[in-house]
Amino acid sequence: MIKGAHINIFKLFIDGGWVMYPIVLLSIVAITITIERILVVWLQSSKLNPEKFAELFDATMKKYNFDKMQTADEMLSYVKEKKRSGVGAEIMKDTLLKFKDGMAKRMNPIEIKQWMRGAAEAKANTELVNLEKHLGALAVISNVSTLVGLFGTVIGMIESFYAMSQAAGGVKADQMAGGIAVALVATAGGLTVAIPSLILYNWIKGVIEGFVVRIEETVTSVIDVLSE
Repeated sequence: MIKGAHINIFKLFIDGGWVMYPIVLLSIVAITITIERILVVWLQSSKLNPEKFAELFDATMKKYNFDKMQTADEMLSYVKEKKRSGVGAEIMKDTLLKFKDGMAKRMNPIEIKQWMRGAAEAKANTELVNLEKHLGALAVISNVSTLVGLFGTVIGMIESFYAMSQAAGGVKADQMAGGIAVALVATAGGLTVAIPSLILYNWIKGVIEGFVVRIEETVTSVIDVLSE
């Protein structure tokens, strides 16, 4: 019988049955994905901070007396630095290269703007998806861990009731309650993994979307200035 005042976590884990092992494995995978995605977003943001890039771009424009070609050349050199290499730098680089290409082809401002925007969107479609790599697995883990826990509980209930039916002289209420409580441990274990995984999934997704918006705003402002 399980008494609330004397809960032994290790014993509960053992009582939960074999399904507790895949639940623990799922929790380890969830933690690993969370740490990896946080590091990726942090590194990408530190390599090329969108707000700092916008400030540097404005300062460079003033430095060259609003000469767009010279500004584009200097900003290209900046984003091509090895330490800047990343999602934001790649998008900025393609955008600036398209500006220079458009100027060389003597395009009008509207054409140059569309030319740069098309390049930025195309690059973003290939680069930004990498930020969400493996993230979907967190949502899957949230669902799977719940189902694995529920499956363990169903198996435990079946075993418990079967044992009760085979017991001579019937089963006492406290023994029945104890058996059911043990069976529910698997569901509790599954939810312990599922709830944090779902919260982390939505949180990290929000952080990534926020970073993407910051890049988009900076790219848009650069395009607007260069195509004026």
